[in-house]
Amino acid sequence: MDLQQQKEFIRIYKQYQDTSKDTIKANLKSYMNESDLLNIQIAERTEIALQTIYYIRKNNSNNYKPDFITTLIICDLLRISITEVMQSIPELKILKPITTKWDMTAKQEFISNYENMNILELCKKYQLTLRTAQEYNKNFSRDIEK
Repeated sequence: MDLQQQKEFIRIYKQYQDTSKDTIKANLKSYMNESDLLNIQIAERTEIALQTIYYIRKNNSNNYKPDFITTLIICDLLRISITEVMQSIPELKILKPITTKWDMTAKQEFISNYENMNILELCKKYQLTLRTAQEYNKNFSRDIEK
């Protein structure tokens, strides 16, 4: 590692330390879920303790923040940049869920928006998480095909 790479590594490490545990865990969990890998598969492929993987995926492990190297190793397995798990969408955390009546017209509009909008804007508009938006798109598409 040359001096420039070392400085960048330190900068990213400091940014990680300043990122909330909730943001890290939510994003890391989301990417892990998207991979469809089981906890045991992630543990075996990364040589990270199975218990650690469980804590990351567990919703109510409030005080746990995976350390920088653990997160970096998981990101490497998932082929994502560690900076992706440090990005937060603060608007999603402060908004209260909206209730939408999902009739066929609303479902069609959602699918159209899903295909044409930036995913983060779509999540903000409907006040959904990325995972929920993906599930809605899949389920609504199936409903419309019937």
